[in-house]
Amino acid sequence: MLTYDAYHLALYLLTALAWGALGFGFLLRSADTQALYKCCGMFGLALAINSVMLVLDIFRVIPHHQVEWVLLVFGMLLPVVMFLTHKAIFVVSKIKS
Repeated sequence: MLTYDAYHLALYLLTALAWGALGFGFLLRSADTQALYKCCGMFGLALAINSVMLVLDIFRVIPHHQVEWVLLVFGMLLPVVMFLTHKAIFVVSKIKS
């Protein structure tokens, strides 16, 4: 049986991985300093989201289901939407040119 702690640890890890993968994707597309800043910014955003939610979770400021919801939406869904939007813009620009 999966305990609450293991489940939330997985959510925090997946949040960091999702934002990190998005930042690393920006870094792989171009090797300029702006891509490096974007990559570092994505890692910083993942760290900020995880640390704020971890403190709120530890001190039980918000209920557990809201912690799960925030981690799922801002931690995993938002990076996926940003990636898909960026990919769609790239494909449309390729088609138009």
